[in-house]
Amino acid sequence: MRFVHLASGLDTTPILLDLHRHPELWDANPQRRTYEGSPHRQMVDITVRYMPEEQLSSLEVRRKEHRNVFWPAWQLLPSLRPLVFLMMTRVQAVELGSILITKLPPGGEIEPHSDAGNWAPWWYNTKAHITLLGSSLTYCEGEPFRSRQGDIITFDNLLEHSIRNDGDTDRIVCIISMRVEP
Repeated sequence: MRFVHLASGLDTTPILLDLHRHPELWDANPQRRTYEGSPHRQMVDITVRYMPEEQLSSLEVRRKEHRNVFWPAWQLLPSLRPLVFLMMTRVQAVELGSILITKLPPGGEIEPHSDAGNWAPWWYNTKAHITLLGSSLTYCEGEPFRSRQGDIITFDNLLEHSIRNDGDTDRIVCIISMRVEP
C-alpha cells in the first residue's frame, strides 16, 4: 500500500475563496515548471513557503540544504493557517517545510518522476496532499489512488509518482511538507 488516506470531507471553500480573491498569485514564480525536462510543465502553482526567493538562482541550489520561509502568499491566503497547523498536529510534525498550491487543468499530467536526489524531500519526510478542487489519479510506483475534493493523502515522493487530471475541472492541491521524527 503506497498511499495513506489521512482524511476526507475537508471543507475547502474558505481556501478556494482566498484563491479566487488573489488570481495574481498563480504562476508568479514559474521556475518549477519551466526548467528543461520538468515533469511539472502542464501545471501552474503558488509558492506559499519555500527557500528565500533571493536564493533561487538555479535548480542545483534548490536541491541543497536550506530552511524555508513564508512568501507573500501566506499573508494573502489566511485560510491556510488552520489547515497547516492541523496537519502538523495530525502527523506530529516537528518542523514545517515548503507549502505549494498546484493547479493542473483537465487532461493535464504531472509526468512520472521521483524527488530523490534532493535534500528537502528527504529532510521534510512527510507531505500532505490536500485536494482543494476537482479530482485526479495519483500513481506511486504504478499503484493508483483517486483523490477527490476534500481528501488528504500522503505517499513517499522519493518513489516514482505521477498525476493525471482525468476530470472536467481544474485539479487544485495544496502540498504541505513537514518533518516527522521516527
